[in-house]
Amino acid sequence: MRRSRLIRVRSTVIVVGIASTVIALLVAFMVVGTVGANRNRQSQQKENLAVAHVIANQLQTTSQLATSRAFRKLLVVEQQRLTITTSSSTVTVGAILSPSAPQLVVSVPTPHGTVEIASPIDAGLDPPIELVFVSLGVLLAVLTSVMTANRLVSRRIRQRIDATVSAAERVSLGDFTVRVGDDGPEPFARLGSAFDIMATRLEASDREQREFLADLAHEIATPVQALSGFSQAVIDGVISNEVAESAIMSRTSRLSDLLDNLTQLRSIDVPLDGDFNEFDVDELCQALYSEFGPIADEAGVRVFYRRGHVILRSDKRLVESVLRNFLTNAFRYTPGGERVTIQSRVVHDRVSITVSDTGPGIAPEHHQRIFDRFYRTAESRDRVSGGSGLGLTIARSAARTLGGHIELESAPGEGSSFRLVLPLYRTGSGRAGAPAVFDAHE
Repeated sequence: MRRSRLIRVRSTVIVVGIASTVIALLVAFMVVGTVGANRNRQSQQKENLAVAHVIANQLQTTSQLATSRAFRKLLVVEQQRLTITTSSSTVTVGAILSPSAPQLVVSVPTPHGTVEIASPIDAGLDPPIELVFVSLGVLLAVLTSVMTANRLVSRRIRQRIDATVSAAERVSLGDFTVRVGDDGPEPFARLGSAFDIMATRLEASDREQREFLADLAHEIATPVQALSGFSQAVIDGVISNEVAESAIMSRTSRLSDLLDNLTQLRSIDVPLDGDFNEFDVDELCQALYSEFGPIADEAGVRVFYRRGHVILRSDKRLVESVLRNFLTNAFRYTPGGERVTIQSRVVHDRVSITVSDTGPGIAPEHHQRIFDRFYRTAESRDRVSGGSGLGLTIARSAARTLGGHIELESAPGEGSSFRLVLPLYRTGSGRAGAPAVFDAHE
């Protein structure tokens, strides 16, 4: 309905525009033609008057008959009729004029009478009306060409817009495979390219979420099935309570950790109010070093810690969460015989806490994506090791809440270094300010 109304309005505007143009052109030609016709009449009158004076002067030296014969041929050619009138006679020579046609008559007195020159009046316009019709024909031809081209372009644009709208509707219904292409004029090419990029990202995001939900269902189903099996075994008396208790506690701990990650994931997009307090970064790193020591011994991985002696005003809980994630990933993917290093230091008024490993490394194309929700660089490895694909997403959100960021240096075969970079704060102030760095042993 709206489109048909717009088409009717546009057609009316075009018709009114063409009619206005034609009327304006006709009026302009009529005005110009009338002015030109008047100018021609005045010129004709001057010409007739000049001829009458010449003949009047000629009559003073020659007879009427001789004069009329001398000018006869010229008068016929110029469509003029000469009438010489005296008291005794009247002589008429020249072109034959129709009595019913309008005539322009001028007369000049002579000593013995008058000399009169008559010629037909050109009642036509100057420029002639034929030129008006020719011009109108050319104008209509040009307007028709312009309207045809405009209609074709409008149809093309409308088809392009309809295709984009249809694609957007399909995307809104969950079909992320639709593409509109980047052909056509430059603005539509840019729109199509941007739309296709958006659809590609939505398709990838939808695929990753589906994969995540499938893996999450697997992660939940495995311990739940184990709990159900051990519970039934205890009821049936197949295994002892002590054996079942150890297994049930292990599966319960696994479920608890997974639910904790999901709880943190739910609040990722909601800014947190950090509980900023002073704490010793060295003590935090030392505590994590001691906590992960047994894990390192069991995996055959060597752990090193390089002291930084920095006191930082920040949210200790969030900083610890980020570092735990770094260390968990490091021990998960570092083979036996390799090493993991923890280091803290101050660089350009910022605290840098780095966890490095000598594991397999991460390919450059994964450096940005591994921080996205549900993204995995190797699905099978994560399923075996128990990773949910949420840890680095939570770590990045925590780093942003603290006013910092995470840096990654890694290459295949050269290990990985995850670095938490945080701003320093003044003692007693929750706002970023001048560096406040202290030796932990002072």
